[in-house]
Amino acid sequence: MTYNFFANKADKLEILDFIFNETDLHVYDLSSENGKEVCEYKTVDEITSKFDLDNGNKFEVTFQLWSPRHKGKPIFRKIELDPKRCKGNTFRYATDGWGLIQLYFGGLKNNELNQSHIGHFNEVGASKNESSITFNGKVNDWNWAEIQATSRKLKYHIHNKLATRKIGSFGILNGADILERQGIKLR
Repeated sequence: MTYNFFANKADKLEILDFIFNETDLHVYDLSSENGKEVCEYKTVDEITSKFDLDNGNKFEVTFQLWSPRHKGKPIFRKIELDPKRCKGNTFRYATDGWGLIQLYFGGLKNNELNQSHIGHFNEVGASKNESSITFNGKVNDWNWAEIQATSRKLKYHIHNKLATRKIGSFGILNGADILERQGIKLR
């Protein structure tokens, strides 16, 4: 499942509030900062104190979402770095797993609001890639019906409860709609 939408900071806060208060989802960094481990976030305040939810490129702030109902577990994979190219850092971590749901927030840059996104593998797609992408674990470890149910609930909330209008399949959330009326281009 893939779903793209436009959201300003206030919209993103509403999405995060929904995730933390209305779901059992755990929120992890997609990738850690160089030299650090992946963080798990338990509150909106933890995220807003670390990330700029206003500004940035497409998919500026990225998370992996997981629920114990999904059965499989996130894998925190250490990635070796060349310290000569990474300001002395020798590692970072990635959060991997076939059934994780990605949440990517786009930001404002050069008078344009970049799109945001939720998405995840389905069982068929994961199975096709299992032999070549071994660091994601086993496809059969995941409860794909629960993953689909969770992503549908999240998409429904964003698309049907928070979006004030649509452009094609893209939901335009209230804050993004206001920005566009003020002259910000949706990209």
